[in-house]
Amino acid sequence: MKRVLVVEHHHLVSSAIADLVEETPGLVLAGAARSVREAISLAERRQPDVVLIDVDKSSWKWLRLDLLVADLLPRARLVRLTAVSDPRVECLDPPTNTPSVLKTAIPQFLRSLTE
Repeated sequence: MKRVLVVEHHHLVSSAIADLVEETPGLVLAGAARSVREAISLAERRQPDVVLIDVDKSSWKWLRLDLLVADLLPRARLVRLTAVSDPRVECLDPPTNTPSVLKTAIPQFLRSLTE
């Protein structure tokens, strides 16, 4: 079972993604964070295998959260979630090799984690 941490600032979106994780065979929800501080705390305590990070929040802390989590969890798979489909948009310019997944493609992505 892969442990998945969801990091999403919007409550309804966070809950929906958490539900999708829980409904996907082979995955278990390691937690759902709505702030950078909560995300770091959960990452340290729960040691997830996969971290889904919302990058649509326009704050330098949110946009660089993947770097912080990568330092804490060097073996975890980090994935940036976005509602923006144009890769030229500044918020999608990843500082690392972290892939981006459209939020509309999350169900397919989660299934791919267990294949």
